[in-house]
Amino acid sequence: MCVRLIVALLIGLVVGQLRGQEQAVLPGAQSIIDAGRYTSLQAALDAVPETGGVVQLPPGNFEITEPLVLRRGDTRLEGAGTATNIINCNEEGKPALILQHPDGDQVKRTERLWRINVCDLRLTGNAKSGHGIVAIQIEEIYLQGITVTKHGGDGIRLDHCYEDPRISNCLITYNKATGLSLLGCHDIVVSASQFEENMDALHCLDGFNLCMTGNCLDDHLGRGVLIENTYGSVLSGNMIEECQAAAVTLARDCYGITVSANVIAHNGAGVDLENAHGCAVSA
Repeated sequence: MCVRLIVALLIGLVVGQLRGQEQAVLPGAQSIIDAGRYTSLQAALDAVPETGGVVQLPPGNFEITEPLVLRRGDTRLEGAGTATNIINCNEEGKPALILQHPDGDQVKRTERLWRINVCDLRLTGNAKSGHGIVAIQIEEIYLQGITVTKHGGDGIRLDHCYEDPRISNCLITYNKATGLSLLGCHDIVVSASQFEENMDALHCLDGFNLCMTGNCLDDHLGRGVLIENTYGSVLSGNMIEECQAAAVTLARDCYGITVSANVIAHNGAGVDLENAHGCAVSA
């Protein structure tokens, strides 16, 4: 009897401690949103509070016919690596994932979202779908470990994501338009990513301070890198080969750009200084 009583007391003590841990809430902490507990991926994204949060996507193949839209800043959208595959079945030119202000197309240029991180997932499109990821006016956007493939538009399109966009460790392949389009961006880092058989690999238009290093560009149907109306940038340590057009094109009044220490082989042309001044090409 005494032994049973002691055991019961110990069990009660342990259960009480566990319940206390469940009830304890770290001040300032927010719950992680498990998308597997929602009826749709969009419902999970809509559950992110105004203050931001984390949305975890489970492994699986998830077919969509309308774009997923994330409208909250300070948010991390993370998958389970390539085991999380979002398949865009839309054939009306709509993108797979849109990152934008809650006011959508009506947002003023002064109203922007900050700090969205998308990582560790796969986005697969089709020849009639739109872009893979479209980010509109997202400051300090960070895209990491994403596979973006077979979209009818661009793989990734950053539209005036002005402040410090970062793209790293991504695989961007077989998109009918440009692998990575950077429109009106500033202080850009593109590193350790692989681009294969898009139309062009990368566009940087109307921006400045592009740092593109340590990437592999192969077998593109058009150009490797197109930079227009951009200054103060560096392309270094990249491998660019088998592009049907020029490996690197500097156009529309580029200046202050260094193209150095890249491997450029078997392209339609090497470095095309179409409209550039004050630039250095070496090694």
